[in-house]
Amino acid sequence: MSSIVFQSAKLQAKAIRKRELKPSDLIEAHFDQIDKFNPEINAVIWQDRETAKELAFQMDKEVERGEFRGPLHGIPMTVKESFNISGAPTTWGDPENKNNIAETDSDAVHKLRNAGAIVFGKTNVPLNLVEWQTFNEIYGTTNNPWDVTRTPGGSSGGSAAALSTGMTALEVGSDAGSSIRNPAHYCGVFGMKPTFKVVSSKGQSIYESNSESDISVVGPLARTAEDLKLAFETIEGLRSIETSAFKTNLPKDNRMRLNQFRIGLKLDDKESPVEHDYLIKLQEFVQNLEKVGAKIIRNKTPKLDTERHFMNYLSLVGASDSEHFTQSEINNLISGVNALNNEHVSRICGTRFRGLSISHRDWLKLNLIRNKNRLIFDEFFEDIDILLTPATGSPAFKHDQNGPRYSRFLTINGKEYPEMAQLFWSGYSGVVGLPSVVGPIGQIKGLLPVGYQAIAGHGRDFTALAFAGAVERELGGFTIPSLCHKKS
Repeated sequence: MSSIVFQSAKLQAKAIRKRELKPSDLIEAHFDQIDKFNPEINAVIWQDRETAKELAFQMDKEVERGEFRGPLHGIPMTVKESFNISGAPTTWGDPENKNNIAETDSDAVHKLRNAGAIVFGKTNVPLNLVEWQTFNEIYGTTNNPWDVTRTPGGSSGGSAAALSTGMTALEVGSDAGSSIRNPAHYCGVFGMKPTFKVVSSKGQSIYESNSESDISVVGPLARTAEDLKLAFETIEGLRSIETSAFKTNLPKDNRMRLNQFRIGLKLDDKESPVEHDYLIKLQEFVQNLEKVGAKIIRNKTPKLDTERHFMNYLSLVGASDSEHFTQSEINNLISGVNALNNEHVSRICGTRFRGLSISHRDWLKLNLIRNKNRLIFDEFFEDIDILLTPATGSPAFKHDQNGPRYSRFLTINGKEYPEMAQLFWSGYSGVVGLPSVVGPIGQIKGLLPVGYQAIAGHGRDFTALAFAGAVERELGGFTIPSLCHKKS
């Protein structure tokens, strides 16, 4: 049964419908996988196995009667710890929230269960979801399955690590600063940041605000592009507070071949240089796209000032996080940045932290800039289907939990850059609410996975998904981590 956990959720569901596989056997296979790999990876940090087993046996009987709850009938799933599951703790990694037990399911979990998924567990996060590493005082550190001395990414690091090791069939995470895309890139799986607001984030919180947080979105992670689309279709939909007047209107995209796509390129930027080996891999990927007939449009990118665009994002993403910080904490962060006396840290980290306490008047000015830039992207996508960029500046880095995040640096091409400089590739599409899919393109530097980021026009979520599906069919996709081969 060990191989079944690495099959796509779509194939697992098909086997259940054909009565070739029982939901009860499938979930036991996933429990076995967790028992085998989780002690070393520490991705799954909460489980309710007994309830899941009872539900799986009930679903066995439903299958025998020819009854199916939906397209995910019997599929075992975990979700990011920040999503409410009735009866489970939602802590965001903060010991102060250790006894915060959810009374209801988040919208995403509710929709997944209605589609037949067995949501049995939660995966690890960093404190308050603001790291590209995944560790906290409650649940400890999550390791990257490709190299346990490295981060799986964050803040959906547990999600990506669990997926890549076959401990779950699908996952759901959240993304304001690449918190889905970055772990997908680091762990070699697929991740999607949908268009802003098209997936409800209700119940992905400690205290419900009844509105979407600026920039942040809820989206799926999967081992295949097909599964990513299936999960997105399952969770898509606005918050109930908005559905009295609005509904999503996302055009379908049924393209199957890469030669049907027009692809623009932005593979590097001075704001966040890309590590040489990764850049070469991206360039090889572009060459492979061209070989199978994709139309590559060179020397055309959105006509905006990327530095100003990045600073605007940092200020706005800082403002979106403000509810999690007291003014005293904000002052300490800014003082800490100033004490380092480093120009890059002050410009990047300082801009983000100053955004934590900006006035509404200043926010409106930043929002004006953002909307002007959205229109620039809209114009760009009039005759381009996909803008291809890096997911980050490098593959997964070594664990580094020393000091605050703003004091940590990564070495890219022999030069030191603030770790937060890589947020450039998050905010490039994120601040203007565009859909982005990250998918694997292979490994570099002694088997560390890396991925592409495929950005589509506003509301063109299915175009990004169609592109990822075509890449997977024609050029390949997920690879099982070496750790799993060693223990199989």
